Amino acid sequence: MPTQTELFKALRAETGIESRRDIALHLLARSNSRQYLDECLRVLKSSAVVAALDESHRPILREKCYGFYNDSKRDKAGILRESLTRLLVHIEHPDDIDLYQLGVETYYLQPVDDVAQNLRAVALAGMAPIDPALACLYATRFLGEQFTSVFNCEPAMTAIDALVAANQRLPIYQFLLHSGEGMARTGRGELTGKALESLGEDFPPRLYEQLIEKYQAIDQPTASMGIINWVIDRRAEELYDRLESLIMTSKDVDLRRYGLVMMTAARDDELSERLLRLARLARADDIQLFIEALEICQHEERDMTLAQLRRRAGIR
Repeated sequence: MPTQTELFKALRAETGIESRRDIALHLLARSNSRQYLDECLRVLKSSAVVAALDESHRPILREKCYGFYNDSKRDKAGILRESLTRLLVHIEHPDDIDLYQLGVETYYLQPVDDVAQNLRAVALAGMAPIDPALACLYATRFLGEQFTSVFNCEPAMTAIDALVAANQRLPIYQFLLHSGEGMARTGRGELTGKALESLGEDFPPRLYEQLIEKYQAIDQPTASMGIINWVIDRRAEELYDRLESLIMTSKDVDLRRYGLVMMTAARDDELSERLLRLARLARADDIQLFIEALEICQHEERDMTLAQLRRRAGIR
């Protein structure tokens, strides 16, 4: 039987997809060396190799994953369990829900901030298609949770996906009423923006207008992008005045640029006419933003308005 060192060298030298998969799984099952484990998981997670995984490879992955749950000191941050869980999620076997249940319950504070958010997110993604009702309960808990990552807003981002897939949007609305503002103010505006974008086509415009008022007041760009996307995708004409106000009163130049370009890209006559009207009244600081937006506009009055803006900007 080859040693772990020999398997590691063979894995590094092998180029065949199935051979790399088999060697990696063999070494994974035998080794507790972090160097070897990291290399095995790197190989198994590569797009070509992961596509070659099937149910016959589950036992090794499950046993290894359970081993780290039984002795979590060997995987304090949950990084190895996260990688193993991702591989199991790809295989999509319903009997792995026991591991997903462990995953969504895993927290690791080091020293005070949790670092197992990605493990909980991956476990929730695996649970959602197997037991949607249970997944929605965890998703509701994750929304607004204090340990939401400031780097990628997980597991709350995955929580929104699970709730939308199950057509359970009330927890998202509750989050926006009570926790979304705090998330946006603490560097997690991407989460709030995704929530604002995920309320569904049948959400009442009157209630959405109240959300616009609430989040326009804090002028957090990534949160406001969610509003722009929802209003434009839904063609919520009754909220176009609010949309204009949100874009033009923002102090963030990139948000203003984004909003104007989205108005153009919508290919909506009403939005195009509003864009042209705003362009004719553009402040000097916004002229270039309107030029960029109008350059992709298809309205019949585009050329005349664009020429006026270019003259104002001194562009020939």
